[in-house]
Amino acid sequence: MTRPEGEDPAVPVGPSSEPASGPAPASGEKPVPVRASETRSVQRRSHVALVLLTLAAGAMDAIAFLGLGGVFTANMTGNLILFALAGREDWVLHALRSGLACAGFCMGLLIGFRMPGRHRGSASWPLTVTRLLWADLALQIVFLAGWALSGGAPGPAVVLALIGAGSCAMGMQAAAARRVDLAGITTTFVTGTLTALFETSASGWSTDNRRRAAIVVALVLGALCASLLLRLAPPWAAVVAPVFTLLALVVHPHVRGVRLRGH
Repeated sequence: MTRPEGEDPAVPVGPSSEPASGPAPASGEKPVPVRASETRSVQRRSHVALVLLTLAAGAMDAIAFLGLGGVFTANMTGNLILFALAGREDWVLHALRSGLACAGFCMGLLIGFRMPGRHRGSASWPLTVTRLLWADLALQIVFLAGWALSGGAPGPAVVLALIGAGSCAMGMQAAAARRVDLAGITTTFVTGTLTALFETSASGWSTDNRRRAAIVVALVLGALCASLLLRLAPPWAAVVAPVFTLLALVVHPHVRGVRLRGH
């Protein structure tokens, strides 16, 4: 008998009165039928959440670069280059800050990738992703508190603490985005996304290309929002990133037990 398209290969082929469903859910959970409309809805909400997270990353990088001594909390390529600019004035101090940002980001990645990947929720948005983003949001709130209490002009010690907290938060966010794995989209850097956008555009425009283009624009808009607020109301500039991250948590897919075809 021919196996229905999209059915779990581990399930024996044969007549059944039950609707088709994804992999067996965790104990105590009822299976949820996979429908094309549900799949599209989960993908749309996943993409919206990733765009919001990219806005947050752009805002964090703008605050860090303009207010924490010219470093990045999300763009590690830039930090590695800044670390190696030995000829610049006060290189040791800048190297310390850039190195700390890289170390914090790597710590966030390590936390994110070591967290058990329990596939509850949807396959495109595992429950682990939500947990990582709540931890990310908590660190962003710590960042916001330190920034606001210093009046938007932190001293040397607070600068280092904020760099560590902000970069660790962005590392966890990057790990969360990798777990989502939607069209190869990242939220903390867009070089790869931009490359994929132009590579695939050569053969035509697609839904994935629109998603990638939205990510690139979101990074710029997030940085613009934070930099404008930094100019107009410095103590509140750091509020931009946690607001966008919270919105991403609000709109993320809550469909339990749905597994997307091809994941």
